[in-house]
Amino acid sequence: MSKLQKYLAKAQEQAPRKEIEVVIDGDAWKVRQLNLSELRECERMADKGEKTDWFLYNDARLVKATEHDFPWNQEELKKAYKVGSKYELVEKIFRDNPDGYTQLLQAVRQVNAGQSEEEAIEEAKN
Repeated sequence: MSKLQKYLAKAQEQAPRKEIEVVIDGDAWKVRQLNLSELRECERMADKGEKTDWFLYNDARLVKATEHDFPWNQEELKKAYKVGSKYELVEKIFRDNPDGYTQLLQAVRQVNAGQSEEEAIEEAKN
């Protein structure tokens, strides 16, 4: 199989991702590893020129790591919390539960530990 054929075949595959589960207030949250595109999107979102919005970066990573399990972009949910985007929803949902937010963020960090852009590129090459 040539390199071209190999990558054409890979284009249709879903790469398996690590996933961990965290229980917050009796609810199980599935947190999965972010892929390279998701990591880049989170970084671009938080990049404010000379300054990085670390709150937005963390909220974006949390959303991306759990959106396969939780409907962050559900319109009714956004209206109920009076937000415009799913990334603003994180703060509102966990407003009175900072420990739950911290647990989820730690799970995001744990499942993505060692997952820098360079490592993701190397992994994709193999």
